[in-house]
Amino acid sequence: MGPLEIIAIAVGLGLDAMSVSAAVGVRWHGPRQKFRLAWHMGLFQFLMPVLGYLAGSQLASLLEKVGSYVAAALVFSVAVKMFYEAVKSHPGAAEESDTLPVSRRDPTRGWSLMVLSVATSLDALVVGFSLGLRGATGIVLPCIIIGVTAAAMSLAGVIIGKRLGDRFGKPAEIAGAVVLMLLAVSFLVW
Repeated sequence: MGPLEIIAIAVGLGLDAMSVSAAVGVRWHGPRQKFRLAWHMGLFQFLMPVLGYLAGSQLASLLEKVGSYVAAALVFSVAVKMFYEAVKSHPGAAEESDTLPVSRRDPTRGWSLMVLSVATSLDALVVGFSLGLRGATGIVLPCIIIGVTAAAMSLAGVIIGKRLGDRFGKPAEIAGAVVLMLLAVSFLVW
């Protein structure tokens, strides 16, 4: 596989991470949240092709059938939670949420972050399967490129989301949740 192919695959895989990060970044965009999103999106996009490559073709056919449903369900559940929190919030809710347990609010922590990371990297797992089936050698370098690209695109997504959130406020939070819902639906359609 040539360098242009690897970069094209990396950018394609990074788009999901960027979209999710932009939707989350509307409300959660502090330095730690930027780091957590970029780190986890990049790490999972790096690890999943490696796992796919190692797992081989037997799991590939199973994952191709159910993987999109799993990803859609995971992302949709986080989107519904974000939508509910955006709709029920009132002016000043962001400041009040500092007194609540962060794990209940911040999707860049805990299980929400794991769910988003896994859901956006399931397609990378399938890429790993296909690389293994093609007999590609040297899986580590393509995976590093995929991971770094996803991390950079995720960071860019958070920055874009922050700007949208600063400019449009609560409607941007609701729109971010709707974008995640549409992303979940897209997993089923394409």
